[in-house]
Amino acid sequence: MGGKLYIIGVGLSSDLITLRGMEIIRRSKRIFYDCYTSLVVDEWRTLKEHLGVKLVPLGRRELEENVEDALLKYVEYGEKVALLVPGNPLVATTHISIIIEAAKKGLEYEVIPAPGIIPNALTLAGLMIYKMGKPVTLVYPHGSGLSEYPYDVIKENDKRNLHTLLLLELDAEKGIVMTVKEAIDILETLERKRKEGVLPIERKAVAVSGLGGKYQRICYGSLIRLKELPYHKGPHTIIITSPELHFIEEEALKVISDVNCR
Repeated sequence: MGGKLYIIGVGLSSDLITLRGMEIIRRSKRIFYDCYTSLVVDEWRTLKEHLGVKLVPLGRRELEENVEDALLKYVEYGEKVALLVPGNPLVATTHISIIIEAAKKGLEYEVIPAPGIIPNALTLAGLMIYKMGKPVTLVYPHGSGLSEYPYDVIKENDKRNLHTLLLLELDAEKGIVMTVKEAIDILETLERKRKEGVLPIERKAVAVSGLGGKYQRICYGSLIRLKELPYHKGPHTIIITSPELHFIEEEALKVISDVNCR
């Protein structure tokens, strides 16, 4: 039989991988894992121990610049190859590029989904999925300064009374994980610069970290309150809630935050 590439979502934590994903892993000759798009070192270790298989890490260079030699050549040799990725596959453009390259080479591939940050950050907080607006990544200031694009996205979502999911900058290889506090500092800087009243310190939001894990934290409150939360392990996310909440959302946010905000 010919080779095949499987891109398998591991989910938000190692115990959320699907039964199909686990079965394919056991049948694959080579198993790689993405250590570039998320910091999940402990999760990979747990999964390795649970499945009893050898996992080979691949970083940014292998996944984006040298995917042919690092991954696809084994499929061309006729092997079944699994690439394990954090969360849900194809959310990251890195993984989309891989299947495009595989298709160009005429290689067979299959994507096995699993729970990811989108849309689960909203739904697990008690927010309605049909009110999800355009998500956006919040990044640290770089050479060209601080990007104002997130401010514009929030502003446009507000006009339609939609929630804005902020994906906070993360670079696994460099150990960069933006925290809720750092993100709110950036939002405050954007408001001081733009002065359009989109992000006052009283603006309500949801701070999410460790989503899907045993000790996930989901806290609802004003930006100024969320900024004072103690550090919590795991990738962080902020949801800027819509200007007007449905009464069910208000009730759900309170109930879920009371239980999960620790």
